[in-house]
Amino acid sequence: MPSTYAHYIFGQQIRGRLSGYERKVIDKYPELFNIGLHGPDILFYYRPLGKNKVNQLGSRIHNESGAKFFVHAAKALHTHDQYEKHLAYVYGVLCHFALDEICHGYVEQAVKETGLAHIAVEGELDRKLMIMNGENPVSRRLTGHIVPSMKNAIIIKDFYRGITAKEVKKALNGMVFYDRILVCPSKLKRMALYAALKVAGLYYDFHGFIIKYHENESCREQIRKLLHLYEKAVPLADKLICEYKPFLEGNATLDSVYAYTFGSQFPGKEDTLNENKIDKTGEKLDTL
Repeated sequence: MPSTYAHYIFGQQIRGRLSGYERKVIDKYPELFNIGLHGPDILFYYRPLGKNKVNQLGSRIHNESGAKFFVHAAKALHTHDQYEKHLAYVYGVLCHFALDEICHGYVEQAVKETGLAHIAVEGELDRKLMIMNGENPVSRRLTGHIVPSMKNAIIIKDFYRGITAKEVKKALNGMVFYDRILVCPSKLKRMALYAALKVAGLYYDFHGFIIKYHENESCREQIRKLLHLYEKAVPLADKLICEYKPFLEGNATLDSVYAYTFGSQFPGKEDTLNENKIDKTGEKLDTL
């Protein structure tokens, strides 16, 4: 899955393309939409150094079909008050799902091709996008759009079974907290964090959260392909958002893409999205 910056920028791009009711809802409740852009990933930041029911729920949702999440979301929308607040959050999650769907399979392929950790590949994608947008990747705060308020948490918890608003708020606070720690323009702070990760045996898996000063040339081609796939996800997100309200009203069925998990897999099977290096648009990844 693409990382924090990629999901945020993608969501703003989709918002700019929308009009009518969907755009009205997003503009009315931008905080919920912006949090939704990170989907169930927000749960990973609840006491992330150990397994617990909250962060493990995030992992479980990633291994379930999109249909399971978005059908449950529809029930939540029909059950709870403040319909448009809930819908703004779901529109954000739909953006997250679309980008993960198109890109995640190739991220896994890039890991195999380069030997880099999953998070390191995502970090390189974020780094490239920040540079393309004229931002400094080593000093850019990635969670300025995250507002960990109780009023937001009360809405969001309705989409996650067994999770309280207090736990959602703690997860959001964790997301902001760890972002602050991992933004490293200072070489001294960077060295200290790298050393701590090595001592904890977490360096390979997690050092990619710290955006590097310079591009990792070993994955330049993979990032080029991911940028291409990123653009391919734009029409999918448009489509999923515009079709969701008719689905809620009983006038449409869910697209077949929802059979996949957030990780671009059929539940219980190995990755099939990019089987034979073909993406959902029908293009061979080798030729991108």
